[in-house]
Amino acid sequence: MAATNKLYNSDHYLREFTAKVIEIKDNKVILNRTAFFPESGGQSGDIGMLGDSRVIDTQINNDDIIHVLENQPTFSKGDIIEGKINWERRYNIMKLHTASHIMEHFLWKTFGVLSRSGSYVDEKKDRADYKYEGRLENSKLKKVEKETNEFLLEGHEITIKEDKEGIRHWKCGPVEMLCAGTHVKNTKEIGRIKLKRKNPGRGTERVETTLLK
Repeated sequence: MAATNKLYNSDHYLREFTAKVIEIKDNKVILNRTAFFPESGGQSGDIGMLGDSRVIDTQINNDDIIHVLENQPTFSKGDIIEGKINWERRYNIMKLHTASHIMEHFLWKTFGVLSRSGSYVDEKKDRADYKYEGRLENSKLKKVEKETNEFLLEGHEITIKEDKEGIRHWKCGPVEMLCAGTHVKNTKEIGRIKLKRKNPGRGTERVETTLLK
């Protein structure tokens, strides 16, 4: 089976698309192409609609994107169907994901490069969680929040380029990294963020990034 054509790689703002149903197994559907981003790299999977069937999660297995439906699909293998992602949810995730990269840049600038033991961007909790080894002082974290917000409001463009090996390189001003997630085009779209320090124990602390409404 050919790998799913990942439409979200070329357009993070694509909300609707048509595709052919390649495989159905119980409530799991594989299409020949999709704009649904699967859970990976610390970003939760998209939800939305395929035809009149509700997508409650999106996963990846090798190169196949698996759309998990709430119920058995009403369409059949070989059908051409319309897909719609839940755009409000996706856009919030894009903003949180982008803001977290920039937050981490200023975090490392203030605290030094810390070992990150985990990260997850989840719109259900309306925040991005990054876990670090060590201790984060509140006064310094406030400095990170201030510098991050100043940078966001300046309006910096985000670019993503794919190298010869298919690895995606994310860049925003002085911030560069490898990331295959979905992101906004400009930091002004994010607005301002708030940082909160949590200590989950075991020598790690969690930085929670939320968007200010």
